[in-house]
Amino acid sequence: MSTADLMENLREELTCFICLDYFTSPVTTECGHSFCLACLLRSWEEHNTPFSCPECWRTLEVPHFQPNERLGRLASIGRQLRCQVQQSEDEQGSYGRMPAATKVFDDEQGMIAFSSQSHGVSRVYLSSETEEHHKEKLQEILNLLRKKKKEAQTILTHEKERVILCKEETKTCKQVVVSEYMKMHQFLKEEEQLQLQLLDKEERQNMKKLRDNETQLTQQIRSLSKMIGQIESTCQNSISESFEEVRGALERSQPLLLQCPEATTTELSLCHITGMREMLRKFSTDITLDADTANAYLVLSEDLKSVRYGGSRQQLPDNPERFDLSATVLGAQVFTGGRHYWEVDVGNKTEWEVGICKDSVSRKGNLPKPPGDLFSLIGLKIGDDYSLWVSSPLKGQHVREPVHKVGVFLDYELGHIAFYNVTDESLIYSFPPTSFQEALRPIFSPCLPNEGTNTEPLTVCSLNSHA
Repeated sequence: MSTADLMENLREELTCFICLDYFTSPVTTECGHSFCLACLLRSWEEHNTPFSCPECWRTLEVPHFQPNERLGRLASIGRQLRCQVQQSEDEQGSYGRMPAATKVFDDEQGMIAFSSQSHGVSRVYLSSETEEHHKEKLQEILNLLRKKKKEAQTILTHEKERVILCKEETKTCKQVVVSEYMKMHQFLKEEEQLQLQLLDKEERQNMKKLRDNETQLTQQIRSLSKMIGQIESTCQNSISESFEEVRGALERSQPLLLQCPEATTTELSLCHITGMREMLRKFSTDITLDADTANAYLVLSEDLKSVRYGGSRQQLPDNPERFDLSATVLGAQVFTGGRHYWEVDVGNKTEWEVGICKDSVSRKGNLPKPPGDLFSLIGLKIGDDYSLWVSSPLKGQHVREPVHKVGVFLDYELGHIAFYNVTDESLIYSFPPTSFQEALRPIFSPCLPNEGTNTEPLTVCSLNSHA
């Protein structure tokens, strides 16, 4: 290989693809191709195709390139060496000098291009084949861009259609919701009327019982008063003279003495609330028992969900939080706001108490709690008679069937506390609204054993299941 060929090969390795002159301040892109820094920036600006390699047209993730100082030094050496070789040659070869430009060959394309000698103001003049090649490259990119634009336009049109469809679907869903709730409102209104009619009917029955008993008692009192008057009159006379009258008075008084005045027992059905439990379960709160507050006779389960009366006193510290005389334990949760609901399984116990109290409720002694300190429901069964009592103040009502599972609801902000019969989804009692200023806590008492008939535990139910 001749010296000229070697020089040409060296020149090609040290030549910028854009200006076709030796590198000046060369930089190398991510794809491994090198260009003069000024040429690369000018190419991006003129062709309006930033972030792509001018040689391989690879799209670059970021406009990132590294200065290549070694390549710059090699290009400077090559330029100097070329000048010295050309000066030493008398004849001009295929690389004859031209005043303003240098002729070079592109081996890959077989095309000729000319570049000015001054790099700072150089312009590259491409042959027709080279220009056509670049136009084809640009056309390919243009076609790809147009395809991308068409795809984006199609998606945009689809998204605009979806906007309209989304609005229509939302409008339809709203109409369905309104329609369904209207039906529910109508259904609940009918249920409300049925419950009110049932209560009116029971009120009439109870009033009739009371009036009939009132009439009977009035007649009984009149008969007793009349008999009392006759006996008093007889007692004023000589018994020996009116023996027959005395004997007659005694005979007439016998039926009256056998009569026992009794008060009438009235009953009201528990108010069944349709959908009650489903609504309340939205406010389910996981309740556990606070062992530090439990009376020493109470035994708590390991999961702190159940409490029973143990029968013997445990060796526990008499800390200030612990109830000493009352068979009571508090829930570990403290409420200062929000809405909360939990359920307690009372089973077949003959006596129990559940509810809500102030966190500051007295733990020592067994005195009645002041009004406003305790809101509880008490179940009591004596023989076949079952009654529910609320405190405070203490008031009770007879019920036909025992309650086996009690729901407790608290709305702190509205000052609302209510108890529910979970089994038949009915309201047991709702306290009048009050204003809560202190922290509140759940309260539980399994009460004392009643000759072995009240030994079952109280259990806080888990509302995570659908029990």
